Amino acid sequence: MSGKNLCIHRFLCSVLVETVYQTGSCMSSRRRILFVDGHSGPLGGAQTNLLELLAHAGAQKQWDVRVACCPSGPLAAALKRLHVLRHDYALEASGRGLRTLFHLGTSRDREAAAARLRDVLAGWGPDAVISCSGPDHLVSGMAAADRRIPSIWWVNEILSSDFFNWPARRTFVSEALAHATRLVPVSEFGKRALVQAGLPASRIRVVHNGIPLRDYRRSTSTLLRDRLKLKPGEPLIGLMGRITPWKGARFFIEIAERWAAQGRPGRFVVVGETAPADAAFAASLRTLVRSRGLTQRVSFPPPAARDADTLSQLDVLLHCSVKPEPFGRIIIEGMAVGVPVISARDGGVPEIVTPGVDGGLARPGNHDDYLAQLTAVLGNAPMRSAWVVAGRRTVQERFTLDRVFDGFQAILAEVREEMPAPAPSEKSTATTTA
Repeated sequence: MSGKNLCIHRFLCSVLVETVYQTGSCMSSRRRILFVDGHSGPLGGAQTNLLELLAHAGAQKQWDVRVACCPSGPLAAALKRLHVLRHDYALEASGRGLRTLFHLGTSRDREAAAARLRDVLAGWGPDAVISCSGPDHLVSGMAAADRRIPSIWWVNEILSSDFFNWPARRTFVSEALAHATRLVPVSEFGKRALVQAGLPASRIRVVHNGIPLRDYRRSTSTLLRDRLKLKPGEPLIGLMGRITPWKGARFFIEIAERWAAQGRPGRFVVVGETAPADAAFAASLRTLVRSRGLTQRVSFPPPAARDADTLSQLDVLLHCSVKPEPFGRIIIEGMAVGVPVISARDGGVPEIVTPGVDGGLARPGNHDDYLAQLTAVLGNAPMRSAWVVAGRRTVQERFTLDRVFDGFQAILAEVREEMPAPAPSEKSTATTTA
């Protein structure tokens, strides 16, 4: 090799070594995070929150992520589309005790699931474990404690008698005291419920839900209105979200009945997925509509591929939950798209809506209050326009996905300073899927 070629060769080698070094340094600086979500049914708010966070540019650049989840189902399919590595995981309930009925599983079930997670943790050695629902919190906390890894509980529930019986709440609190490094409720209301249950405020950090605004732009689709054959100017009022009793679909139909009895124009739609456990309830809603003679007023169209396509065709979105809402994600979705929203004044919802400014707040379960506000907003175009403009601004300023990512980044930095070094990684026998 000539002297000139040798110099070129050495230069290229030095560039290659520097590139490898820089790449390795960049990769090593990424936080390794294992998310845990054993949900196997239709995607709910917790799963949508997770998927959108993992698609965030900051998460993709600064986090090295894997997810322990059910090997089949909508969540696994969505993670595959995001090219997220997955570990097979599920909390399989073997008993019918109170804790099983309240979705926490028996202690034996939780220990079996924790053993599977320990294998994942031993093989990969993440910097933190973030769990996304009640049973996953308990299992993740047990497994992470053994490996001295921070356990962050993303609490998408309200720990109260509205959703959990006393033995289940006691189990949650005792396990959280023992194993949760941080608890992350999605509202101040959720934080108060945790503190009232006996958990220390020093371990709790609120991160309100947020959405990627690019996915909630107003659509020009008219497919739903065309399908319903709405007359020009006929209002379309919607209820969107999971179809389950406490989300208020029956109450929504009762509002439609009273609206029709007053001779007012308008169609009402209930749009959402139904979990197998709620199939009988969903069927009862259709029976109710037929028995009340409301088939020309109330419809159950299938969900569109994008929520924004349905939301954009509504004149008003009603949020009708009859129990305290942990947050109320569909509210900020509606605001972002540009549809006026009337919501139940309970749970985390008042942290979103400023009544009369960017939306309406009604007393939960009060037909007259909802009807009065619905009448007012449909009869006042300037009010609707003002709510739409202010609602969009509310989401832009307070409920973006950037804020969610920044919130978790701050929490991860906190726990990194507090926790001792994790136990060394070992070879894992857990199933990993690309």
